[in-house]
This record gives sequence, structure tokens and C-alpha cells, in this order.
Amino acid sequence: MIYNVIGVMSGSSLDGLDVALVHLQEIAGKWTYEIKHAKCYEYTDEMMHELRDATNLSALQYQLLDASYGHYIGTQVNNFIEKNDLAHQVNLVVSHGHTTFHIPEKLMTAQLGNGAAIAAETMLPVVSDLRALDVAFGGQGAPIVPIGEKLLFPEFDFFLNLGGIANISVHIKDVSSIKDIIAFDICPANRVLNMLVGEKNLLFDEDGKISSTGNIHFDLLQKLNSLDYYDQPYPKSLANNFGTDVVYPIIKSFAVPALHGHLHPLQ
Repeated sequence: MIYNVIGVMSGSSLDGLDVALVHLQEIAGKWTYEIKHAKCYEYTDEMMHELRDATNLSALQYQLLDASYGHYIGTQVNNFIEKNDLAHQVNLVVSHGHTTFHIPEKLMTAQLGNGAAIAAETMLPVVSDLRALDVAFGGQGAPIVPIGEKLLFPEFDFFLNLGGIANISVHIKDVSSIKDIIAFDICPANRVLNMLVGEKNLLFDEDGKISSTGNIHFDLLQKLNSLDYYDQPYPKSLANNFGTDVVYPIIKSFAVPALHGHLHPLQ
């Protein structure tokens, strides 16, 4: 079987809407892939503000944003198809959307980007709201890619994903094991890092140049490691506000390495 799939993703770092065309092929149970085209559509300041503030909206305003953002995704997918001459070549659009609320202990997770709106704009089959079914069954809904790793990279056993939130997957080859995949969120990553470099009027730490000049602040490290989440057993997952409302304020309350190697408070 051959599938030409457009994947769409918006991460918590709010750098933009990632769109990629992936050629997937399955022969006798073995899967291969090739990324044919990819682009990141940067968000306007208005769009970034709307997505960042989404969890503070009323129910009606949230639903309106869900619909309008779905149409926005569909429009960008159409632009992507047109630019890369992909008309009549796409079998499926898969949209993760933009995560807003994530409370798996209450069997709830929410992603902006209405799938019906995407389908209306593109006139293509659409799969969306990828986390909801797993969470409804009592799962964590994150990470969302372990099965893809298992099928596309069978030669590897360990995977580390550094996104807005960092997560890990461990694939156990012993078929007698009750669970052949262990996967869970580790800690906030790019979401918090981008907030820190934003204080220097930067979008991100290019090539890790700022980070490479730093030193370990052991008191800060101990404080972060003492957070309750890290003592919880897997499976477990994190919402964005763990990084923005818990980890970031702790970092701000400590002195951290400056570019010249001395310690100073982030203010």
C-alpha cells in the first residue's frame, strides 16, 4: 500500500504551523517513508496571541477560534498543495492541531483546529484530534508517535523527542512483555527555553549558542528535580502550563549563568 499524506502540527512553542508531505509505503508488514516536501508557516503576532490566550477564552469564543483556526489550517494546506504541484496526489490530511487543555486524569484533552473545517477547505479526507481516543480509554495521549517509531524505525529501541515538551519512548523487543512500548513526557523543553531567550528579544537559541556558555546551577537543578511530577510512575504526561506556570517561575526566582559566565538573576 502507498499513502501520500500531508501531516500538520502546531507545537506549544508557537513558532508556526508545520506542514509536510510524506510518502508512506507498506510491503509485507514493513513500512518505509520519505519526506517529499515540508514548510513551516510562521504565525502572525495576532495568531500567536490568539493561540497563547486560548485557554482564557469563554466557551463560545473558544469554539469560534477552533473553527477559524481549522479553516486557517485548511487554507495553508491548500497553499502547500498549490506551491508544490500536489493537486490530486494527496490521499489524506492528518492534523494534530494545537493543544490547549490536557487533563488526562479527567479523561479530557483538547486541540484547536476543527477537522470538519479543514476538510471543507481542502475537500480531502481528514484525520484530526489525535489524542482524544487514547485519553478517552484512560491513556495519557502523549507521546503520540510511539507506534510510528515502532513501524518506521524498527532497528532502534530508544527515542528522545525534544519539542515544546520532551518525551521518551522505549521499545521492548520481548514479545512476552505485557507492554512492548514505554513512553511518557519527561519535562518541559523548548517552550520554556523559548520564553527565556524571548527576554533577549530572540525567537530561539540558534545552534544552542547561549546554552553552550552556561554552567550548572545546582540549587536550581535540585529545586526542579524535587517537583512532584518526577516522582510519579509512568505512564504520565504534561500540559503546557507545567512549563509556563511552574518551571519557568522557578527558573526566574534563581540566579542563572549569564553570557559572560558569571551568575545573575533573570529579570
